[in-house]
Amino acid sequence: MTKPGKLRICMLIARFHPISGGTEIQARRLALRLLFLCEEVFIVTARINGLPKFEDTDGLKVYRTAAFGSGIISSFVFFISSFIFLLRRRKTYDIIHVHLVSGHALSAILLKLFFGKKILVKFGGARSTGDIGTSLSRPLGRLKLFIVRRFFNAFAAPSREVYDEIISFGFNKNKISIIPNGVDTDLFRPVSCPEKSSIRKVLNLEEKDFVCVYTGRIEMGKGIELALKAWEKMPDNAVLLIVGTGSLLEKFERDVIRKNIIFAGFRKNIQDYLAAADVFLFPSLGEGLSNSLIEAASCGLPVLANDMPSNSEIITSGRDGVLIDMRDPQKIISEIEKLRDDQELRYIFSREARNTAVKKFSIQTVAELYVDFYSRMLAA
Repeated sequence: MTKPGKLRICMLIARFHPISGGTEIQARRLALRLLFLCEEVFIVTARINGLPKFEDTDGLKVYRTAAFGSGIISSFVFFISSFIFLLRRRKTYDIIHVHLVSGHALSAILLKLFFGKKILVKFGGARSTGDIGTSLSRPLGRLKLFIVRRFFNAFAAPSREVYDEIISFGFNKNKISIIPNGVDTDLFRPVSCPEKSSIRKVLNLEEKDFVCVYTGRIEMGKGIELALKAWEKMPDNAVLLIVGTGSLLEKFERDVIRKNIIFAGFRKNIQDYLAAADVFLFPSLGEGLSNSLIEAASCGLPVLANDMPSNSEIITSGRDGVLIDMRDPQKIISEIEKLRDDQELRYIFSREARNTAVKKFSIQTVAELYVDFYSRMLAA
């Protein structure tokens, strides 16, 4: 029997660990922290890439249901299979926490209508790559948004920009809570100079180089081409280290041949690449609330990022980093040179970025906000 006051949460998400993207990372971090807080949590996700039907990772139970095919077919199959699974296990949870406004959100709605389950959905982003933008670009997307708006009990937005976009589309602001993405501030932490030197040796980076790192997906909208354009005029000892994978990686690797541009590909030890760098470069043109940017701030990296609302919720330009128009290569070059030449400025930005990450974005703080959010949902 569940002890009084103990929350029982089912997280419903299309993809999950070991598949790694911003949404997947945040779902796993939150679920593990909720377990640490002694709440009951399990994951329901699609079974793809030959992954097992059931897995227990670090005490977190992960159930994978059918999702064969691709595109709309795969989404529909997962909607049906997840609904059947949740129907059979309906006595083991009280809240369904859906990640992203996708087809599987409809299975949560059916559980609410038939059995009174409380349901919430976390929006992932804003602008053209966010939940609203991508839904409107697809057949029946507007209808899906109407159904979600009509039937869900509550909505979580990771940033003020996402919150404003949801409201502008007619969602009830009284049902929306702004809860940021979280970071493990113990894993993503500043390192000493000797540690940095040691990590650089392991990663085959030169001690004398000024290293700017980008971590994230290599896709349209991430602005990688803007950074590459600026690097055409950078000296050889200014290194651009790009960590991540995506559909554009092969093209960039083929077209860009400069010894001071390194494509590291997908890496599990992101924290080491951040620790090895001098500056975090983030040219993305649209985000909800970037995991990569929060992780860099938590590592105490000075940030040079695109000037847009979601980034300004993490970085205050001139205090813990610099926000500029990344579409201007000369501005990128100028700001990189300033940071390279002013060690004291980098130190100030580093200290303030770390303080911001610990205070506002630690996964402990974020999990506690969700516990309060869940509790209010059940009490309503």
